[in-house]
Amino acid sequence: MLLEVKDIVKRFYGVTVLNKVNLGFAGGEVHALVGENGAGKSTLMKIIGGIYHADEGSVLVDKTAVKISNALDAAKLGISIVHQEYNLVPDMTVLENVMLGKEMTGRLKAIDKESSKAYVEEIARKDGIKVNLDKYAGDLSSAEAKVAEILRACTNSMRLLILDEPTAALDDDDVASLFSLIRNLKARNIGVIYISHRLDEVFHICDKVSVLKDGKHVGTWETGAIDRDFLVKAMVGREITAVFPPRPTTKREGTKKILCIEHLSDASHFQNVSLHVGQSEILGIGGMSGHGQRELLRALFGAGKITSGTISIEGKPVVVKHPADALKYGMAFLSDDRRNEGLAQTQSVERNIAYPSLNRYHRNGMVRTKVQHALVGDLIDRLGIKLASERQIVQNLSGGNQQRVVLAKWLPLNPRILLLDEPTLGVDVGAKVEIYKILRDLVSQGISIIMVTSDMLELLNISDRIIVFYEGSVSAEYPGEVATEEIIMAAASGKPMAIGGMV
Repeated sequence: MLLEVKDIVKRFYGVTVLNKVNLGFAGGEVHALVGENGAGKSTLMKIIGGIYHADEGSVLVDKTAVKISNALDAAKLGISIVHQEYNLVPDMTVLENVMLGKEMTGRLKAIDKESSKAYVEEIARKDGIKVNLDKYAGDLSSAEAKVAEILRACTNSMRLLILDEPTAALDDDDVASLFSLIRNLKARNIGVIYISHRLDEVFHICDKVSVLKDGKHVGTWETGAIDRDFLVKAMVGREITAVFPPRPTTKREGTKKILCIEHLSDASHFQNVSLHVGQSEILGIGGMSGHGQRELLRALFGAGKITSGTISIEGKPVVVKHPADALKYGMAFLSDDRRNEGLAQTQSVERNIAYPSLNRYHRNGMVRTKVQHALVGDLIDRLGIKLASERQIVQNLSGGNQQRVVLAKWLPLNPRILLLDEPTLGVDVGAKVEIYKILRDLVSQGISIIMVTSDMLELLNISDRIIVFYEGSVSAEYPGEVATEEIIMAAASGKPMAIGGMV
């Protein structure tokens, strides 16, 4: 066994998050680690990677107990982690990022870029990695950034690679390329720990799967010996019979249009886009990653520059140049990057929820703490946020609960339109079910939702109406109840099918 964890225990503030966990990971094997948010997956990986220290238990490499006090210790043992969040220096090239901290030097200790590039190119060739080493990290797509981080790991004499939600922001073609890379690493006897909420991928690429629940090891199985339903039941402790809430049965003809955009364009990401969302409607936007959907959503919230076109809310033209404008007109935005754009990670849950509506809790310059506490408590109960207390630091919550905090902070502003960018990104199946119920509940209260998602099942089952983007423009529009994966993929490839008179 390449790496083993024995009787690992970890506590935070007296709460046990890992309880006597025993697991083993072999070289030349892709081993999935799954479980609901808060099950302990990330904590265990951070112990293996030297970010956290276990309170009890031991880590063994090649059957020898080792002390991993920091990421450098882990790297020396051949252990590398590629985190879900972007972890590159944007103003440095890929080559500079890959060699950061291990630069090759020549005479007078000057960095030898030619030798460094030759060294990295050889590693990339050996592992079948294709990425432009001269490109700045800030200009990389999500897929390119993930590959660059894996390449950086490969330069550390890597024996074990930990991938945390590696496909969260990738389209199907990028996922296929990543899987090819994983198979190349596996063929070189490198072990891969694959953390993912996308269970179809687990069965596609992984040899084994281990389940954690409430900090305990539930079991480990060969993926060929079980099915998806078995795995979901092991993760959540129950069968999930209905992941998606039913759509409203009432007909939508004549629904009041809340937001309309006409011929909207920006400098380089989308052009001549026209669409609308009705009251109490979920408008889903699909398409391949990088075709302008994300940028459109950000532009509507004032986080991107619109060069032409018009925006109207309830028939009245509006100008949105800044997020403050969008908030004034009743729009709220959930970013796909909740870590950097959605939350103040080192602040409490209460402060995160209260920030956007602080004026409601002030009187004569003083915070009315009782009023704030009551409103925050009501939102926590309403959205089912699971936490130890309102004062808990938000970065210590699970991904699903963090996402609910992001949603909760906007609700006191009584938004009419929610702009959601990947609303269940990095969220487990149990938390997804709860978030979908919350969205349907909000829609039933009159809120309209525009949702960009790369999750095909989510797009097909949550959306009342679906718009598909291709190369920055609307390729097709379909009712949610008639759209299929084949129809969406055809439109996303620029070859839309005519269904019921709609294209």
